[in-house]
Amino acid sequence: MPYKPNEHHFINQVPCLDFANTVVWRDDPNRSEDRLQTDGDLSVWAKAARLAMPHMDVERATAMREVIDRYFRSGDEREGWADLVALYAEALAGPDRHFPRSILHSAVALAFSPDAKRVKICGHCGWLFIDRTRNGNKRWCIPELCGNRTRSRRYYRRKTGRDSERPL
Repeated sequence: MPYKPNEHHFINQVPCLDFANTVVWRDDPNRSEDRLQTDGDLSVWAKAARLAMPHMDVERATAMREVIDRYFRSGDEREGWADLVALYAEALAGPDRHFPRSILHSAVALAFSPDAKRVKICGHCGWLFIDRTRNGNKRWCIPELCGNRTRSRRYYRRKTGRDSERPL
């Protein structure tokens, strides 16, 4: 089924994190879902993100996505930094590289901003998000979605004494 972006797929308003979030449930191989399967999916995502049309294939784009994800997911600013900078330099040097340049520019800008320390991993779906709360205690990317699902699962376990048959 082709990828159809929703408004909530762009929760960060930061292209690099929203691009990294094209994989859902990254840490659960049974549920993991990569939303960029084809070049068409990549084009649909770029259009929804209001970025230049990508002049690259989905394999190169997903490799770039994985470098960005590894850097921000690690929590260690040295982990993956050299790979991120190398990709950014390549994007800056090449002609007609507006799409990767936009994504990688946002990654490097975020890495140097105070928000870099506020990047967290959602406790439900595994997406990266920026915790913009005053006290920095946000646990879910979208509390109304992932938070409700987590709380519902916890309530079900408490009331029945068992896990649900079907993941929420």
